Amino acid sequence: MSKELIKCDKGWHSGECCCNCGNHYEDFYHCATKPKPEGVEGCVCSTHKGWICLIQFEDTETPRAHSNWSEHGFCEMWRPK
Repeated sequence: MSKELIKCDKGWHSGECCCNCGNHYEDFYHCATKPKPEGVEGCVCSTHKGWICLIQFEDTETPRAHSNWSEHGFCEMWRPK
């Protein structure tokens, strides 16, 4: 059963966007982050840090992570979630 693409009105004209890309992942702070993000008390593991684009290239065994990605954007590596 295939999933229907939920198009994004903030993305490109076709509705393809980082937010509905299978390579796009939410990034969180790690427990050992020092100093802690401003305004955060206690554990930071559930604190949103940003977005990562995780891409598997043909010439590598493991995927490459590109950090500081936007929530809504587009690149040539887009694939549906």
